[in-house]
Amino acid sequence: MVDDCKGQKKCGRQKKVMMVGDGVNDAPALAIADISVAMGEGSALALETADATLMGSDLNKLLFIVNMGPLVTQRIVENVVFSFVVKAIVVGLTFAGKAALWEAIVSDVGAMLIVTLNGLRLLPSNSESEVKEVKNECESNGEEEST
Repeated sequence: MVDDCKGQKKCGRQKKVMMVGDGVNDAPALAIADISVAMGEGSALALETADATLMGSDLNKLLFIVNMGPLVTQRIVENVVFSFVVKAIVVGLTFAGKAALWEAIVSDVGAMLIVTLNGLRLLPSNSESEVKEVKNECESNGEEEST
């Protein structure tokens, strides 16, 4: 499969092969795959070979991670852009003679707090309705992909 997918593109992206296994008899396949995921209860060889490790044997976690990937990337971009914009504004005000050291420090700490709070929005909430909604979405995506 890895050889068949080399050079092929789908939706402008190169195809990748992901292998999920426990490593009992599939450690070589984990090593060859573009993305390899080991089950946490598998062999030590699988844990060393894999790119990522699931701490349990529930594959819904893998689907949840794949679905969260674009949202995490979006948050990272938002945080980096916001941080650079704040820094650019403070540097501009400093060169214009309108900002003092304490104002730069306050803006830096404020930006850090905003970036941290924005990243914390990725954490699941404690409300059961939202957790069930995410689980149902993951399950429905899994059923659509398998059919």
